[in-house]
Amino acid sequence: MRNISNAELLRLADLNRTEFWCESARCVPGTEVVEQQDTVLINSSIDFPAYNFAFNMALDLAEHPSDFLNRIKAFFAGRKRMFSLLLRSHCDQAIIEHCKDNKILFLHEAPGMVLDEPIKGKPLPPGAELRWVQDERGVVDFKHVAAEAFHDLGFPVEATESYFADAKRVISQYTILAVIYLKGEPVATAHALFSNGIAGIYWVATVKKARGMGLAEYCTREVGNAAFDSGAWKVILQASKFGEPIYRKMGYREICRYPWFICVSK
Repeated sequence: MRNISNAELLRLADLNRTEFWCESARCVPGTEVVEQQDTVLINSSIDFPAYNFAFNMALDLAEHPSDFLNRIKAFFAGRKRMFSLLLRSHCDQAIIEHCKDNKILFLHEAPGMVLDEPIKGKPLPPGAELRWVQDERGVVDFKHVAAEAFHDLGFPVEATESYFADAKRVISQYTILAVIYLKGEPVATAHALFSNGIAGIYWVATVKKARGMGLAEYCTREVGNAAFDSGAWKVILQASKFGEPIYRKMGYREICRYPWFICVSK
């Protein structure tokens, strides 16, 4: 595995996170992905603020935070959309303070975490089996698990399902997807996306009736190990408040924080 500096790791993690959302958005018909002045803007055909995004990718902001935000608002105002502003604690402090000072809705702050090497863990419980997603049937099973699990977090089912509508886009040389089945029924998922030498873990999910069994942890571990086996230098993820303590026990360490704000475009 290649040794990389903390600054390089942060940059690669930021790029992977943004590419994940861009690639997901490209699966949804009618969605725009626009790059503008070191800003990536995703205008989804789904009218829900958690599927319309703005990312600042500049290492040093070249404009005042108010000008930055007004520029993004103008983009989404023309499309009549609320949007999510996904920021980085290590690069975007001026914007973060501006958002807080102007009482822009703060949703949460996810820790960005990294795993440095493959890990071992407990086996699956009796009756459970992990299968790698390699065909449309596997994508459909993955979609159903993710849609149910993320609906419990407030995401519309149809919105999540739209990301997995085209199996040929979902399955690629740049992704690893796994589903855990319990007595033949799909119950847990995890996904890895490769970019710039690292892999990011996304869509970690478990349906309600199968929670508390360690299935998502197992699935995340195996997908991460498969990413290392495929040549990833590091494996990163952004943790929810539910997943953070589990990932720490697995061996992930925090490298940054990612604040999430919801903005109106007026």
